[in-house]
Amino acid sequence: MCGRYVRKTGAQEIAHAFSAVARSAELSLNFNISPTSDVYVLRGVNGSLQLDVMSWGLVPAWAKDVSRAASLINARSESVAEKPSFRNLISRHRCVMPMNAYYEWKPMKKMGKPMKQPFAFSPGKDSDYDHESHFAVASLWSTWRDVDGRELNTCVALTTEANDRVSQVHNRMPVLLTKGGIAQWLSEDIVAPLHLAHGIPDEAVVYHPVSTEVNNARNHGSQLLDPVTLDVEPVTAEITETLF
Repeated sequence: MCGRYVRKTGAQEIAHAFSAVARSAELSLNFNISPTSDVYVLRGVNGSLQLDVMSWGLVPAWAKDVSRAASLINARSESVAEKPSFRNLISRHRCVMPMNAYYEWKPMKKMGKPMKQPFAFSPGKDSDYDHESHFAVASLWSTWRDVDGRELNTCVALTTEANDRVSQVHNRMPVLLTKGGIAQWLSEDIVAPLHLAHGIPDEAVVYHPVSTEVNNARNHGSQLLDPVTLDVEPVTAEITETLF
């Protein structure tokens, strides 16, 4: 799945959408969030939802440094319980990453030359996966401490095999949660409800092509979400898996 996503709402709006308490610093709106950026996460705290800020890109507690954070922004739900970086988090360190949209790229051709066309994926209106224009993505979190004892909280998003609609662009997608799914994922049950990664319906998402401006992580404006008219050709080669 993608390595970029969208935050077009502030802390209070996100908290309202998920009936959560916002106890975090206000982050600026960002239509092109990249790995290692500060992001909002939802956690279950004393029976309620709390909105916190973490860094996107997991740093396991046992890591020597933070150098691999940018490469651990996603985790495959199929193997998350087995991988050393994630298996100790799945029982007690589950969280949810709210996203207004995320980007994915599809190999295509423009004037006969290979290129990757970006698409923006948003919640399908009136679907159970639309939380007031937010996705809820099943995620994990961890706390890392440096040699001076300073803490860094980081998170990683879970992915699954794409449904039919998403597979037109890419073969992976985030693990999207309904309201009931959020409650299950953030429950105190030590057995993670990984079954939630399966059966995400096509109507959970809609997508449209966007400008290649999104390719540059320094671009953050709202115009990045504007639909564009495609002037490219599909390619027949198999779509290869990228970050998500």
